[in-house]
Amino acid sequence: MLYQITQWRYHQPDEHVALSSIAYNRHYNSIWVILNDLIIGLAFRQFLCQNRGVLNAIVADGLESTLAVRIQRMLLWLDSWPAGLKLNTELSRFYSHGFIGLITRWTKLLHHGLSLLPAISFVVETASLLGMTMTLSLSLDLISVLTAHLHACHFISSTIYRHVLLLIGSLWNLFRGKRYNILRNRTDPWDYDVDQMLLGTILFTLAAHLFPTILVYYTLFALVRLGIIVLYASCETLLAFMNHFPLFALMLRSKDHQRLPGDTYLQVNHTALGCTVTVESHPLPYAVVFAQYAGLWRRLARHYHPIRLGKRLLQGQVLDTFPRASTGPPLDY
Repeated sequence: MLYQITQWRYHQPDEHVALSSIAYNRHYNSIWVILNDLIIGLAFRQFLCQNRGVLNAIVADGLESTLAVRIQRMLLWLDSWPAGLKLNTELSRFYSHGFIGLITRWTKLLHHGLSLLPAISFVVETASLLGMTMTLSLSLDLISVLTAHLHACHFISSTIYRHVLLLIGSLWNLFRGKRYNILRNRTDPWDYDVDQMLLGTILFTLAAHLFPTILVYYTLFALVRLGIIVLYASCETLLAFMNHFPLFALMLRSKDHQRLPGDTYLQVNHTALGCTVTVESHPLPYAVVFAQYAGLWRRLARHYHPIRLGKRLLQGQVLDTFPRASTGPPLDY
């Protein structure tokens, strides 16, 4: 955005009208967006300063209960055969104790970090002086740090789930008398020995008995990760909205649409002496004004589409957030 502002210094007066209009709108829209960002950031800083004690108390009480205690209770509930669901006892205890131990280690780090809460609050308040977008970006980084243990649990559970799925798929091909051909990327018929069939039967029996327990714990952390992704998507959408909203173009479009021309046409007026021809201009349509913003929204919607997320969940892939570098479309109105 600062690049777009500084580029106006190198504007040549004899440039093409369309290029000059784009540079003019881009320059002043960037200034308007930055000023509004700073104003909202100052207002938000004032809110943080007036409610510093209350907000710190809420954060200190809510972090451990939300990110640790509730997850630990859920793991203990799953380990006690909930609703008559008979999981594998040994594997369930291994999952439960392992994840509870990881969360306990993170809780100890959180207790040390809470002593730095006044300093973190001061940093957030200071970042608000640079604009609301700086506060949102810092909040996203804090969410990444605070939910690192949940991301690790999701990564471990999804890795195990994905490998078990691959194992079951390979054993399914074995029972059908087929084998996956890596070179040709297809499944070809294959004759297996009795020993191979016996080993496949043993492995399939183990995988079938362990898979429900693996699926239950994977579902828990997949849902937790999905909730974090929804929070990320909301913050990133708001961040993109504040960074790229065409505020100046909308002001020109509503106040003096002739300063935001879209196209020109010839207006023929018949008079008693003949006719006169005048050049008129169409204002830029709202669809064009929001075209770049709509493109950014489509990229966000494509990345966080429920079908895409659902496929990744079923395949055991780790749910990723939207790349921060992809939230910067050029403003070409």
